[in-house]
Amino acid sequence: MQRHFLFVLAILVLAWLAGLPTGAWTVEPSGNYWPIRRVLIHGSGFLAIACMSLAMILAARPIRLEGMLGGLDQFYRLHKRLGIAGALFGVAHWLIEIVPRWMVGQGWLAAPQRRGAGAGAGDRRLFADWDELAATLGEWGLYLVLALVVVALWRRIPYRQFARLHRILPLAYLMLVFHSVVFLPRSYWMALSGPLAALLMAGGTIAAVLSLAGRIGARRRALGHVEAIRLHEDRVLEVRCQLETAWSGHESGQFVFVTFDRREGAHPFTVASAWRGDGQIVLGIKALGDYTRALPGQLTLGAPVTVEGPYGRFNFEGERERQVWVAGGIGIAPFVSRLDRLARDGAGGRQIDLYYSTAESDGALFARLRDTAARAGVRLHLVMTPRDPLLTPERLAEAVPDIAETEVWFCGPKAFGDALRTGLVKLGLPRRCFHQEAFEMR
Repeated sequence: MQRHFLFVLAILVLAWLAGLPTGAWTVEPSGNYWPIRRVLIHGSGFLAIACMSLAMILAARPIRLEGMLGGLDQFYRLHKRLGIAGALFGVAHWLIEIVPRWMVGQGWLAAPQRRGAGAGAGDRRLFADWDELAATLGEWGLYLVLALVVVALWRRIPYRQFARLHRILPLAYLMLVFHSVVFLPRSYWMALSGPLAALLMAGGTIAAVLSLAGRIGARRRALGHVEAIRLHEDRVLEVRCQLETAWSGHESGQFVFVTFDRREGAHPFTVASAWRGDGQIVLGIKALGDYTRALPGQLTLGAPVTVEGPYGRFNFEGERERQVWVAGGIGIAPFVSRLDRLARDGAGGRQIDLYYSTAESDGALFARLRDTAARAGVRLHLVMTPRDPLLTPERLAEAVPDIAETEVWFCGPKAFGDALRTGLVKLGLPRRCFHQEAFEMR
């Protein structure tokens, strides 16, 4: 995702620079820097609204982009980076606007000379009569965006509160769109940056309206009820749902957004069962936060459930026949789903090893894993910490001598996966052959 982010950022910067008139960066002989300030104000504003627009479009969960970006879990990381970048460009835009004026008021900087009636005609704006309202909306919209970015990054704020507050973001974005349309100069509309900004703002506006109306993912929802509940020894809640409306099916390793309580809203959970066409879907839910810890005592048989999805491209369909799967904690869920599928349909000639690293000792789960792995033709390796040594890249490469010729699929704690990927790449594994589920929605 970092490559995608840098690529998008480079395209936006080039689009902005390509639209600048010749001599835009030239300092006048008198030492007048105010024209350059004007260029930076417009440029930072363009980059801010462009990044925010792309982030808003990705927040609408456009399913057609999953193949290009590697799944919803992956482009939510891009959404997060673009949102932060947009907020930072917005802060830069605000500072470039107010700091020089403050310096003039302090007498530290000479005020700009007023331009004649015919000067800067290319920068006269189409909606100048709306300046005051647009300035107010832009300022308060930026304050809201900055506050919501802090909420998103501050992990101590519960997911429930984060999700509720995040619903304000589309409104703040629309305020910034109005500000941008009013203040974008005519010269930008006539260059590459203007049409690009218009296209992105149009897409972002549609996404914002869908979000405010609660329609994001509406066509991918199915209704059903809770059919069975089982709490494992490792605090993983297994919930089997029976869907009663149309469901297109899912692949092993995908996840869904699930609503058990409308007041709580939707939460993302991994699917832990293969699709058999019978409307049943099993969820693996780890007690990681206030909501998931309380869920076993709140959920009842027959309770209504709404399932949206499926999403993700963690589907084990790689280019190599030799595969190594690594699961950490609740990260075993997509592998359980895949094992069920292979136990039914066969491994298709693939040689697969599954390493499951866990601090828990759930005998029932281990027995089920051993049985399903044996029927699927997958070699299971249990790594019990702290009884066993940590599963490091070196240890994995020692256990799998042909590691450079394999394809690794990882799901588990982010730090564990990042360390494993970095170490295995150094040991010869191509980076493209390491697939990591980025299951973070904030």
